Amino acid sequence: MADKNKVGEIKNVLRRDSGDHTYYFGTIASDKIKHVTFVPVLEKSPKTPLTENTKEGYQRPGTLARMNRFKSFLKDNPNSLIPPVLLSGRGNWVFAPDENGSPLGTLKLRGSAAILDGQHRLGGYVLLYDGDQDVRDIDFLLLENLELDDEKREFVIVNNTQVGVPKSLNFYLAKDVEGLEGMIGELGEETWIAWQMNLREDSPFAGRITRIKMGSEHLFQLHSVAKNVERMFKDGAFNDVDRDKKLDIAIRYWNLISDLHPTEWADMEKLGVPKKGRKAFDYKLLELTGFIAWSLIGNSRILSPCYNSSSNTMDWDRVQQMLEILAGKIDWDKNGEYKHATGEVGGPVIHRDMQQVLSQNPV
Repeated sequence: MADKNKVGEIKNVLRRDSGDHTYYFGTIASDKIKHVTFVPVLEKSPKTPLTENTKEGYQRPGTLARMNRFKSFLKDNPNSLIPPVLLSGRGNWVFAPDENGSPLGTLKLRGSAAILDGQHRLGGYVLLYDGDQDVRDIDFLLLENLELDDEKREFVIVNNTQVGVPKSLNFYLAKDVEGLEGMIGELGEETWIAWQMNLREDSPFAGRITRIKMGSEHLFQLHSVAKNVERMFKDGAFNDVDRDKKLDIAIRYWNLISDLHPTEWADMEKLGVPKKGRKAFDYKLLELTGFIAWSLIGNSRILSPCYNSSSNTMDWDRVQQMLEILAGKIDWDKNGEYKHATGEVGGPVIHRDMQQVLSQNPV
């Protein structure tokens, strides 16, 4: 018996040419897409609503959690415009023009197309149909008859080299707009905490974090702060701590650091000043290198050991003692000991030395 969900053709398809490529723009119902597409994966997922094929596969398997988040987004935002998914026809979707030479026609489906971009979106659509019988139209772009190597090349280009919305803006939008979380990757509360560190008047970074373009008054981009907030609270001791509590801890921690490093913190006064700004900093403490180092040591040796999960309290006296030990022991001068230690490489180097200082001076 034929599968009642099988689709044999897709009408009202537009044929277009771009350089040496021919592609098609069309729409397919979400109750049909699973049966006429597949993901060419390196290995199969433990569980997925999509069809996967490991023969000559090259993509990572999808994440069910991301698909479920997109399903929730679809349910909560029925009027949102969703970008088209990208498919490779593999010779199985054949175009027949309505008239000779017409760009409009019908795709005859003789097999499955490969999903190049959008497997998590498609997974969300399929989950929505499977769970709620909610059928949605899915826009797609179909590339015609690519060789496998060309298909892989298109996959890499789409997923790695397109110029898009700045990452910090993506993070901000995803956390600031209710229901948008499922649209952008694996995001957590750290982005909310990072942005609140920019908004709260009692934060030492108030007005210094940007969600778009770095200005002369800014220290960090939002996604960089969010990444290090995640590092700061990575230890399991904070698993059940709500985001407001974590925000309070982060702000107090950094206020203590600023109080104990007045000379280094004076670099802040150069922000927004013509012919000065970040380039005129004398110290690394307010550079991303310093933010990384303090976030790492906060997680490994200071914040986590000083947090009492039973009482949901922080031993701030002990935190103060450890910060006082570190103050003056680390050379933050840009031309000093860590002159060539910068960013994601330099931060862990300084963190290592901070650990050594605390080990030699236990509290």
